[in-house]
Parts: sequence; C-alpha cells; structure tokens
Amino acid sequence: MIKSPDPKQLNLFARSAWSVIYNNVLSGISAFRAGVGNTAQLILKPITGFLRHGFWSLGDDFQGLKRTIYYNGAVFETNRRALNDAFQMMKKAHKDPEMMLKAYRKDFVFKGDKAWDIMEDMRTLWEAEGNTGKILQYDIARGLKQLGAHPAMRYGMTAMVFPDVFTSTHLAHYLSRVRAYDDVFSEFGFADWKKIHLAEKKHYTKFFDNNGLIKDNVLRSVAGEVQLNLDDGLANWLNKGTTAYPATKFMLMFPRTASNYIKNSLSWTPISVIPGINKYSKTLYARTDDQIAKALAEHGIDMATTPNAKIIFENLRAEYTGRLMFSGMLSMTLYNYAMAGNIRGNGHYNASRRTKERDQFGYQPKTINIGGKWVSYKGIPGVEQVLSIIGDMAYYSNDVDEHTLTSWNSKLTWTIASSFLNETPLQGLEPLIAATNGDMSGWNRLIANSLRSTIPASGGLGVLSNAITSSQKDLEGEIHEYIANRLPIASSYLPERIDIWTGEPLNDIDNPILRGLNAISPFQVSGTAEPWRIWLLESGWDGISMLKKDSTGSYSYTAKERELINQYIGEQQMYKKLKRLMNSSAYKEDLKQLKILRSSNADLFNDKIELKTKMLPLYKELDQIVRNAQLIAEQRLLTERPDVVSTIRAQQHANFKMKQGDVKGASQIQKNTLDKQKLLQYGGSR
Repeated sequence: MIKSPDPKQLNLFARSAWSVIYNNVLSGISAFRAGVGNTAQLILKPITGFLRHGFWSLGDDFQGLKRTIYYNGAVFETNRRALNDAFQMMKKAHKDPEMMLKAYRKDFVFKGDKAWDIMEDMRTLWEAEGNTGKILQYDIARGLKQLGAHPAMRYGMTAMVFPDVFTSTHLAHYLSRVRAYDDVFSEFGFADWKKIHLAEKKHYTKFFDNNGLIKDNVLRSVAGEVQLNLDDGLANWLNKGTTAYPATKFMLMFPRTASNYIKNSLSWTPISVIPGINKYSKTLYARTDDQIAKALAEHGIDMATTPNAKIIFENLRAEYTGRLMFSGMLSMTLYNYAMAGNIRGNGHYNASRRTKERDQFGYQPKTINIGGKWVSYKGIPGVEQVLSIIGDMAYYSNDVDEHTLTSWNSKLTWTIASSFLNETPLQGLEPLIAATNGDMSGWNRLIANSLRSTIPASGGLGVLSNAITSSQKDLEGEIHEYIANRLPIASSYLPERIDIWTGEPLNDIDNPILRGLNAISPFQVSGTAEPWRIWLLESGWDGISMLKKDSTGSYSYTAKERELINQYIGEQQMYKKLKRLMNSSAYKEDLKQLKILRSSNADLFNDKIELKTKMLPLYKELDQIVRNAQLIAEQRLLTERPDVVSTIRAQQHANFKMKQGDVKGASQIQKNTLDKQKLLQYGGSR
C-alpha cells in the first residue's frame, strides 16, 4: 500500500540529497581557494598590527610594537605545527563521519538528529503494514545519506578542513602568546621570557578539546572571521528559508561564507569608520569599559568571563586600524601603477562594451600586471576591493570616450556592485529577478548548474574540462549547453568563440602545462597582450558586437556558422592593418586632443552638443576594416554553404510578402523552406 510522502521523510531526503550535492560542488578547487583566502589574511594580520603599533609606538614606549613582534614570532615552528594539525584533522574527518560533522564548515553540515533513529524504528512498522511507499522513501533517503558520508565522495569537503585547521592552530599560537605576554607583564611589570614561554604552553592547551576541536570563544571568533565561518544573522535567516524550501538552496548555497566575506571586505574600507555601523566600527571607537564590553560582545566574547579581555580588545582595535592604514597605503602606492594601465578593475559599466573589451582586446577584470603576466587578485579580502576600485578609477580617468564624471551614477553603481555586492548571498536571486523581466539566460544557467551539481564530482570534472580546453564557447543559452560546457570531452564539441583579429579561439592557452596549472590554481594567469590590442583598448574604439546576423540582417547565424565566419574573418589577420594606424601622426594627434578635451572638463556640463568619439576618422577606418573583412568572410561562407544562401533569399522573399500583406504567401515560403531542410537532413542521414 502506497501512501502520500511523510514530511519528516521528505526533510531527511532533502538533507541527504544536499549532502551529496555539496560533495559534488566542492570536489574541484574550493579547498585551494579557501587556502588562498585564509593564508592571505594570516599574512596580512601581522602587517596590520605592525602598521598600527608602529605609527603610535612613541606614545606607549614601543610596547605595542614589541608585543606584536612577539605575537607573530616563531613563524617556522608555528607553521610546522599548523601543517601537522591540519593533516591529522583532515585524516580524522576523512575516516570518521561523526568527526566530519564537527570539523566541517557550518555551511556544509546538515546535523544529524534523532529522526533517523525514529524512522529506522518506523521502518519495521511499515513492513508489517505493507507500506511500500514509505519504505521506499526512507530507503532512498538513507542511501543518499550513506553516499554523502562515504569518504571517497566527500574528498572536496574533507580537503576544506586542511586550510581551516591550519588557520585555527596558527591563531591559537598567536592568542596563547597574547595571553602569556599579558599575564607575565601584568604580574611582574617586564617581559620575563622564560615565564612567558611557560605561560604560552599552558594557554595553548586550553584552546582545543581532546578531539582537536576549538573550545575557546576568542579563538572561535578570531579564526571564524578568517575562515568566513562565523554565525551571522542574515545567513541564519536565509538558512531557515532554504531549509523550509529546499529548491531555493541552489540560489543561496553558501550564505554564511558569502555574508562573512562581504563584512570582512568592508572592514578594509572607510565604511568601517562610520560610527556604530558594524563590529569593526564599534571596536575602533570604543573607549570606556562599557563600550569595550559591547564591542567584544559583537565578536562573541564576554568581557567579564574572558581572561585578558582588555589586551585582546586592544589587539583587535590595532588590527582593524591597521587594515584601514594598509588599504590607504595600498591605494596611494598603486594608484600611479593603475594609471599606467597595470591594474584592472571591474571593467566598463556598460555590459556590451565590457564583453567586447574582454573578447577583442583581452581585458581580464580584477587582474594586476606582474612581470608582464596578468595575475588575478580576486578572492583576497581587502586587496580585491581596494585594487578593483582604484583600477576602475584609473580606467575611467583614461577613457577617451567620455569624461570621468559623465554617467558617474552608472559607474559608481557598477563599481560598488561588482566590488562588493556580487559576493553577497542575495546575488543568488539575480536569475530569478532577471526571469521576471523576460531574461531567461540567467535562469537557464541556474537550472543547468543545479542539474550539474547532481553529477558525481562535478566540481572536479569542471577543473578537468578547463585543463583540456580553456577557450570560450559560443553558447546559445540552452540548458544542455551550459552543462556540457563544464564537462570534459563534451565541452570540446561546443562551438568556440573565435578571435576575429587572429582567427584563434578566445582565451585559448597553447601551453598545455600553463592551461593545466590555471585549471587547478585559484590565481588565474594570462599572457601579455599584444601591443596592437593595448593600443585598441587605449584608443577608445569600442569594437564590434557579436555577429548574430548576416550583413543584410535577413539571416540569423547558428553558433556553428558564427564560429566559421569569425574564423574566416580572423584568417584575414586584420591586426596587420593596425600598424599603419598606430603610427599615423594624424591619428595620434586626434587621440591626444581628445584626451586633453576629456581631462579638461570642457565638455562636462554641455548637454546640448555631444562630441561623439565614433565620428573620428580613426574610428571610421577601424569600422571599415572590420566591415570589409566581414563581407569577404560572408562571401566565402555563402560560396561554401549554398543552403545558407537559399535560406537568406527565402527570408528576404518572406519579408517582401509580409510587407505586401500576403500572409499566406509568406507562410508558404516558410513551409517550403522547412520541407527543404528536412529533405536535406534526411538525405544527409542516409
């Protein structure tokens, strides 16, 4: 007898299914990315401490600086212990599912409860009743639970334990030194190093339980911020919603990690100076005992019961002050480097131009030029936000198409959204919002990613696919295309986006070793752009849009045909014609005068007469070069593909009929064309 699904069983089924999905999603390079983020913050921690204490050292007779040097000492020994602890805990989590639940990040864990025991007892009753439906539901849920807990399936989540435990051990040593120094100095009035080292060992033993898990609230708070694993009001609220409606979890998969990332990133910006806006601001402004207690409470630290609370607070304030100093120094130091075109931000605020610059000029957002190679800085809290903002400022300052303050609201909105808001949990709702406005591409991509997450080790398969082929694919927005694009072998059969200047696939890396390293590395490295690409980008010419139709506008190219015609255009090597334009003294003077005009503010408030950059002779000639190449490529395509010629003529004929009001005639042309296509397909398949 089959009955309706039991809500408790459905809840267990959802939890079990999601444990499997998380294993699949995190089977790629998530652990490497986490390691980069954690390591970057551990490196920046002593730097921010030195900055703050170094600046104010005269006021406390260098005591703060001396403490900071001691706190961050014994680096090699600390790293050795941290590496050993991380490896041991990772082995425990790999072997023991119970330890797994305790060691994994909160976003990845679906806590076990007594419901499984109850349902196991109920299974006996269902067997007696002959309730096959509920038995089947429970067995499937239990099977998924066992699959999700299998060591071989959860290697991605287990790998995440390594950087997190490394961080915890590292910071435990740091905090044990903080407390030891404060204990000895408070009691004896000077640094007795023998007593300090003994006190350090005593304090360290209090941070972890017998299983190696954190039991100290201060360490949990300090490490949790680095690991992006702190309890968060927004994340908790979203988790309740996704638990009630499991399907929404695909849009809000890691809310705690994302929410912590955005808060951490904001602490490096002047936003944290706004009084009372967050825990960083409250810590910076706290002076009285009551204010200090409230600031510590924001960190989950009880001032009344926590040993050495005052010195812990002072170090937190020093670190947060140092963050602002670091980001300020970073901005001042690197702004000129960005103005020279060596730091790239989020790209142009206009999505169409942003795509053209990426595809035709090799512009990779959020990268910095290091030794002639463009290296991604995305994913490093603080650094990403600061560099992307100054990169945008430099980009718009050098833009000859319009003045810096023109469309300032669009520029500011895009910079803030891309630097900060794109990392928030609510960004996951974007496909749903776009779908309500008729844009289904994001929705199809969401469905594709959701389906792909059910494929075993899908994250690892995506890495392997990138190692095999790194070129961009020409996708029509279909769900199956998005899935195939992240699967090895299958992605190689998708139409490629072709560089119209060279005829080579876009973003393709010839060196298989570098392609493989990029696939597994969280830091993407791209080669040096050719001089002519840099010139095109700096010239202000906005490139051409993707060729979706033929030059007559009658026929829409398929992805395969578009790949072919772009290849024909690229084979003409248009870039060779740019050398003459680059060396033209007349064009150089035109661009020079245009840059002077944009920087002089002369046209800023004149909204009556618009000076259009596209009207310059240089841009006209660039357009003509591309247009001629397109016509030559089209002629070749039409010669080799008579079926395309027939379709274009039929479309033109149908358009003529519709203009005459002859709907039946146009419909007959449509039917005849369809019949001919079917006949050709049938003949080709025989």
